[in-house]
Amino acid sequence: MNISTETALERLSAGLSVLPAVKAGKRPASRGWKTWTERLPTEFEVRAWFANRPDAVCIIAGRVSGNLECLDFDNAGELFGAWKEKVDPALYAKLAVERTPSGGYHAIYRSEAEADRNLKLARGERDAKLKTLIETRGEGGLFLCAPTDGYSLVQGDFAHIPLLSADERTALLEAARSLDETPPPPAAPSAKSPAQAGTGADAAFLVRPGDDFSRRGDIRPILCARGWEFLGTKPDGNELWRRPGKTSGSHSATFDGNVFYVFSSNAAPFEGGEGYSRFQVYSLLECGGDYTRAARELLEKGFGERAPEKPVDLSGLSASLHTPSAPAQGPIPVGELVERYPKMRPVLIHGFLRRGETMNIIAPPKTGKSWLVTDLALSVATGTEWFGFPCEKGKVLIIDNELHPETSANRIPRVVEARGFPLSRIKDDIYVENQRGRLGSIEDLAHRIEVLRPFGFRLVIIDAFYRAMPKGADENDNGTVAGIYNLIDKYAAALDCAFVLIHHTSKGNQSLKSVTDVGAGAGSQSRASDTHVILRRHKEQGCVVMESVVRSFPSVKPVCLRWNWPLWNRDDSLDSAQLEGKKEEPRGANDPEPYTIAEKLREIVDERNPVSKGVFIEKVRNTYSVMEKTAKMAVEIAIASRFIVCERLRNMPRGSQATKYVTLPEEDSGVDEDGD
Repeated sequence: MNISTETALERLSAGLSVLPAVKAGKRPASRGWKTWTERLPTEFEVRAWFANRPDAVCIIAGRVSGNLECLDFDNAGELFGAWKEKVDPALYAKLAVERTPSGGYHAIYRSEAEADRNLKLARGERDAKLKTLIETRGEGGLFLCAPTDGYSLVQGDFAHIPLLSADERTALLEAARSLDETPPPPAAPSAKSPAQAGTGADAAFLVRPGDDFSRRGDIRPILCARGWEFLGTKPDGNELWRRPGKTSGSHSATFDGNVFYVFSSNAAPFEGGEGYSRFQVYSLLECGGDYTRAARELLEKGFGERAPEKPVDLSGLSASLHTPSAPAQGPIPVGELVERYPKMRPVLIHGFLRRGETMNIIAPPKTGKSWLVTDLALSVATGTEWFGFPCEKGKVLIIDNELHPETSANRIPRVVEARGFPLSRIKDDIYVENQRGRLGSIEDLAHRIEVLRPFGFRLVIIDAFYRAMPKGADENDNGTVAGIYNLIDKYAAALDCAFVLIHHTSKGNQSLKSVTDVGAGAGSQSRASDTHVILRRHKEQGCVVMESVVRSFPSVKPVCLRWNWPLWNRDDSLDSAQLEGKKEEPRGANDPEPYTIAEKLREIVDERNPVSKGVFIEKVRNTYSVMEKTAKMAVEIAIASRFIVCERLRNMPRGSQATKYVTLPEEDSGVDEDGD
């Protein structure tokens, strides 16, 4: 629809800086629009602009519109409901609220307090990327609004924007900040004494890696690599830097050799009006704000100095842990062994895990491990399949030392809803213990066995395992790691449950490693566990390959998973051999042309037993002894030429909706013209 002059004049009379906009670009129609961040347009200007009937209208926020501020809920407004529940209903009723074309929301108000520049209030990992979920449009910002096509007011109107007190505005912003899923922004250090961010237990270092890097590390190459532009040095020695994406105008930050001070509110991951030490800059740009990982990397690069390590003694805890009485020591004749243990331990996840066993899940950072963990917990709590593998029903405890309780409270219902279950079905079967900010170690569980035993947990998930390591323990020491797994075995026996440990991959190209070599730390972690599951990135964006080594089950074939927020779903149409970073060998000199093979493929299609596309490609490889690339191309040519058909079948198991099956065309009965 086109915006009328009357609508624009109504906004102007309400004291709003109103401008024509271009809907497709979500921007003002005029390039010189910043003029109206300082003054309201005149009636003459508004009439001239809107006489052309633009397809969108926008409002400038901030002082020019009476300290107007807009809370913008992005990503289809996924956090709007949770935010609304945290806000006093009487306060919420005052706001002007509108729906946006993407399903998001705008909450609009004026404030007695001066509006800040645009603020990012809540962010979270989506599709393996950090996205802003709630932000403000404040001083110098703008937003498109109703009656632009797709925008609709659901409460209030622009003629009567409410004026809130400073305390009421703070309440709205704090409710939004409480939904943030990322680590809190680093404290702003003073210009004379930059903060030295913590890098772990101080006792582990004579010189902390972060402190050392803040003294002698160079952040300039890191800034340049991330798109920051060096503009020069002022007479006082301060360097001037311009943020990525800004090609003209003044600087966005200064660096005095110690503190990188950011002015811009559009310089994520930095916050406007904050100063950062060199270590903080490194952590945010190179490690996504993970200070522990940053310290570990810097230590490997020669920064910091470890304190002499003392071996971690777990014998006292192990001895004091009450477990069922063990059989008599000494060798047992096989006949007695079979008689004493006639059955395997009860299965928890078919194909993967039994009660009393331990399973590792290893994945790269920011892969969506916590979403996968929630899905696993849900599958066990409901006794349903996990990526096609049946689970036995049982209570689950998630010990999470990375997420805030607010984040867990938001994520779990989303996964439950996406899987089609009512929250009531699992409300008493999944328990969560958020330890962020009060981290405990694996040692602490020994003192809580009697407290946990009455719950009857069948699965305990520790996410992430590296944060639960005992103080002073070295994850690279095989003896220490083996001792920790032995201790977990005792916990599992005492609670009659299984443990799942979430861990991260080592650095480097994971596609070239064997399954048991994927995972940071000592190699004994894969040998000490009963099941070792890894996720490696697939060549197709947003997909991973899940591979495993199991001890008490037959081997499991690799499974491809596709990310569809908030779920990982099984996708058998993908080729599990196509790992990111894996170089595929060129087609052999003796390989036949794929076109030649394509014409023959009807010969190996079994209509009575259609198979997935990936399985069929493997069959082509083996039948004609060709490289995978040749086989895949031949199949694609055959499908395009209608020699064979690749179609989806209905009523597939959960997570298999995208599975494609190879068949013959309907008009081809498989019988020749003579009826033989």
